[in-house]
Amino acid sequence: MTAPTDTASAGTTAPGTSPPDTGAPDATTAPTAPPTTTIPPDPPPPNEQFEDVEFGLEIVADVDKPTAVAWRDGDPAMYVSTQPGPVLRVLDGEITTVIDLTAETFEDLPGSERGILGIAFDPLSGRMFIDMTDLDNDTRVISFELDDAGAAIPASRREVLFIEQPGVGHNGGRLLFDAAGNLYIGSGDGGASNGRDAQDTTKLLGAILRIIPDPDGDGYTIPDDNPFADGVADRPEIWARGFRNPWTFSIDDDTGDLWVGDVGNSEFEEISVMRGGERGLNFGWYWFEGNNQRHSGAPDGVVPPVYDYPHSVGVAVMAGHVYRGDAIAELRGAFVFGDLTGPIWAIGEQGVSRLDAPAVHTMTGWAEGPDGELYVLSLRDGVARLTAES
Repeated sequence: MTAPTDTASAGTTAPGTSPPDTGAPDATTAPTAPPTTTIPPDPPPPNEQFEDVEFGLEIVADVDKPTAVAWRDGDPAMYVSTQPGPVLRVLDGEITTVIDLTAETFEDLPGSERGILGIAFDPLSGRMFIDMTDLDNDTRVISFELDDAGAAIPASRREVLFIEQPGVGHNGGRLLFDAAGNLYIGSGDGGASNGRDAQDTTKLLGAILRIIPDPDGDGYTIPDDNPFADGVADRPEIWARGFRNPWTFSIDDDTGDLWVGDVGNSEFEEISVMRGGERGLNFGWYWFEGNNQRHSGAPDGVVPPVYDYPHSVGVAVMAGHVYRGDAIAELRGAFVFGDLTGPIWAIGEQGVSRLDAPAVHTMTGWAEGPDGELYVLSLRDGVARLTAES
C-alpha cells in the first residue's frame, strides 16, 4: 500500500501527518477493465446544428459557492461540495448537510483558490471522496461512508492522499472515478517556482493523478497500467502532466478521451485532450502557455492544446463534457465548456462556436448527470441545468 502523502520540499512534514512518501509504492494493482460499448459514439456535430439553438439555464440547486457536483449509484440526490466547507445533498428542492468541514479548511476569502474543491463517489464501494485544502494550505483527499439518509459517518473517515503545497494557489481539486474504480485527481503546480514544479518528476504537482483508493483503510495503490507504474521515470501516480492548474476535466465514457481545462497564467486559456488509449502525455507547462512558448528547453513530444484563447476573451477556462444526453439533440457529440466570466462554447465538426446562452456569473465548473445532461456551476447562482429550445 502506498502512503497517502507527497512532498513538495524534501525533509518537511505537515503537522499531524505521517512522514512524506518520497519513493515508489510497494505494489501496483490491476484494475478491472471498464465496460466497452458496441455502439459507435456520436461524432462532433456540424456547428450550424447548434448555432441556431437558444440555450437556457434552469436553476436546480440554490447553493452558495459550489465547486463540484456528483451523484452516487442508486441515490437520486445531487451532492454538492461548496468552497466554504459544507457538503450538501439536494433532493426535490430540499437541501441537507452531508458533512461540514468548515473548521478544517482554509478560510473562505474573496478570490481564494482554497477550500473544499472536489467531490466524487466510488462506483465500487459507494464511498464519498472529497478534495480539500487544510488549514496549512496543503491538499488532502479524504473519504467517508454515507448512512441511509445520505449523511457522512465521521468514524468512517479515511485519509487517502496528502500533497504538501509550495504556495497558496493552483491547487486543482477535481475528482473523478472511472467505472473500474480508478480515481483521477487534478493537481495544480502549487503556485510556486514559476511553474517549474509541473515538470518535476519527483512531485505530484501540475498533473492528473490516477490511483486506486485502498478498499480497507487509508492510502492507495497504483493501477498497473499507469504509464509510470514502476516509479522509475516519474512518480507512479502520474497519468498526465504539464499543467498549470487543471481545475476542470472530464472523461468521455464513449471514447475514453480525457478533456482538460488548464487555467492559464497571464495570456492564454487552453483546452487539451488525451485520447482514449493514450497515457503519460506531457502538455507543456511551464514551457508553453497555450500555444505560446514562454521558455526554451521543452522536450520532444509536448502536446499542444486543441484550443486556446487570449485573456481578452476570458480569464479562467472551465472545461465541461462531451454532451451525450437526449434533451438537446442538436448538441450531442459536441464538447461543451465555458469561462469564469460567463460565456459558453461548444466544439463541433468545424471548430468552436459560442452558444446563444445566458452568461453565467462567476462560473466554477460543470457536471454531467447520470442521464448525460449537463449542469453548470456558479459562485453566485448555484447549480443550473443546461436547456435548449430550437
